[in-house]
Amino acid sequence: MGSFRASSKARRVSSGWFPEKPRWATIFGPLCRNICSLTAARLPPRHFPRDRSKFGTIAAVALQLFRDARAALNKLPDALERARNRYSVKSDGLLAVPIAALEVLGDIAPGVRMRGLRRLPQNFGAGLVGAEVATWGAVSPSLLPHSWWATAANVGVLQGIGHGFATVASQALRPATSHSPNASLPVPVRVAMTGVTLSVFATSMRRRVRQEKLVESDDTFKISAQALGITLGTLGYGAVLIVGDAIQTFIDAINELLGKKLPPVASWPLAIVGGGAVLIVVGDRMVVRRFAERVSRQALELDREFMRGADQPQRRGRSGSPESEVDWKTMGRQGRAVVAGGPRKEDIARLVGGDAMEPIRVFVGLDTERNEDPDFEDMAAVAVREMHRTGAFERSHIAVMSAAGTGWINDFHTSGFEFVTRGDCAIVAMQYSYLPSAYSYLADRTNPVRSSRVLIEAIRRELQKIGPDQRPKLYVGGESLGAYGVSDAFENVDEFLEHTSGGVFTGTPGFARNHGELTKHRAKGSPQRLPLIDGGRHVRFTAHPAHVRHDFRGDDYANAWEAPRFVFAQHASDPVVWWEPNLAWRAPDWLKEPGARGVPAPRAQHLDALDTMRWMPLVTFWQIGIDQLPSKEYPSPHGHNYHDETVAYWNVVVHGQGDSAGEGLLTRPELVRVARWIHNDATKTRMPKGGFPSKHGY
Repeated sequence: MGSFRASSKARRVSSGWFPEKPRWATIFGPLCRNICSLTAARLPPRHFPRDRSKFGTIAAVALQLFRDARAALNKLPDALERARNRYSVKSDGLLAVPIAALEVLGDIAPGVRMRGLRRLPQNFGAGLVGAEVATWGAVSPSLLPHSWWATAANVGVLQGIGHGFATVASQALRPATSHSPNASLPVPVRVAMTGVTLSVFATSMRRRVRQEKLVESDDTFKISAQALGITLGTLGYGAVLIVGDAIQTFIDAINELLGKKLPPVASWPLAIVGGGAVLIVVGDRMVVRRFAERVSRQALELDREFMRGADQPQRRGRSGSPESEVDWKTMGRQGRAVVAGGPRKEDIARLVGGDAMEPIRVFVGLDTERNEDPDFEDMAAVAVREMHRTGAFERSHIAVMSAAGTGWINDFHTSGFEFVTRGDCAIVAMQYSYLPSAYSYLADRTNPVRSSRVLIEAIRRELQKIGPDQRPKLYVGGESLGAYGVSDAFENVDEFLEHTSGGVFTGTPGFARNHGELTKHRAKGSPQRLPLIDGGRHVRFTAHPAHVRHDFRGDDYANAWEAPRFVFAQHASDPVVWWEPNLAWRAPDWLKEPGARGVPAPRAQHLDALDTMRWMPLVTFWQIGIDQLPSKEYPSPHGHNYHDETVAYWNVVVHGQGDSAGEGLLTRPELVRVARWIHNDATKTRMPKGGFPSKHGY
């Protein structure tokens, strides 16, 4: 305690012992005083009663609120007059109304805008013009119909971006122009812009109705919902301006502090860099990390839960059964659903007839109780031992399927493969994360590929020990992140053509390497949405089951479909497929080809997105990013839902089609019965307590 005695440069305060002049105080003390003085100078005086009891405190707060309200009402007429004199629709456009309301709010309620630190700058006009132009893009249709909240997100963010770009451009051009920064646009230009804004609104509303038909949406267009979204988005734009105002005040305080020692040419850049660094660090520690920790904790708790419809399997051909090496409790919530659901031998025989076998399902989950990074080599070894235990290597078909995020695998992949092979198969999968797909999609693109590669290599080593005549065929498949993980588990396209017998990949994200290589080297004249690869000899891209038989024009493929056969299914309305970071600055080919910019696509392409869509810098990037959130709310084959069609794809990948098709090819009526059974089984197995967020989720 010697170092904390009063004699050793310490001082006593009511809450404990503190060093007298810590190093951080000499650095941040003046900065804090500057910020506080800038704020306090504008704060109205507060006079609270001295009664410190609970009742006294409440009474004091109520009294102060009453005084603030009365003061606000007294200021309202003058605030309205100032806003009316400063903003008008004639000179500033339609956004003058919400911005004027923001100015009034700041005048009568200083606490809303940092206690009235500053009024909106006089050169605000350029930002308003930029925000209005950005609104044209914000309300324009993208891949999926916009709900009120999507409209609000698009309008708020894009208006803020447009404001920022226009303000920067205005300041940069100011020395070269003779116009005052306060000058309004000429009346004819202003009227023209207002006319364009109203026209864009009307056109977007009309196209929205057509878009709902294309994706078979259950919702009907309501202008009230869109008006609500635009209103909330514009208020969000105002909130962005408030935050920007607060940041500017913070930078000003730093500049004032540095300006005491440095000239402006040095103090301003340092203030901007230093203030920005502080904001980034604080935002990372106080917002980003806390949010990530909360999401991770909730996802972990959910992964440990048990679904009501997922009972522990008792048949030996399933992982998690009493005979299995895989502990039922460590398989994860979605992993337990994988092995609990799906058809049994009797279900297959009843629906498709013929001799059926008991399907084998092997799933190795993350043991989240160990709190360690996943050891995929060890997990793959467990999977191989499970395959030997269940007799998987004695089946004719083995499918390695990669999960999407939490361990979820589309039941139309797993059950569809089992019906198509009449149970003469084994499905093998490993969990690589317990985070929801959206977070794995953004934060973890290594583990999906690494886990799939390790598992496939372990299985291939075992297959090499089996003679060619008895060796099972190896297939690969997955959806979304699962499609990315299992397709990119191979170094290049030639490798997965050489080492597997086929595969089905649905909703593959745009950043997948092998998917991108195939698309890049497509036949000249074929669209990015439905590339032609080597005349359809091995790989066929589809947006509809009909595309396994003909190309985007409706013509027969130049080459017969030879084994190994692969399908990449991707809907034109699936934002997961089409979103890429470079959308922010570069127009993709699919927005330059027929099916965009008002040029219709061939009817045989089965385009389920508006052909009037155009690329806009930043706007398209943001809108398609937002479209991913509701992409599961539309029936298959639209959005990011791949259901009945997935069974049809596995049917032709395994058996072929036409004259070369094998005897086990399912007929169309059988495919319909199977798809209906899978939907009912998946719903029963995975139904959460409150029901699915969307009825089209299953």
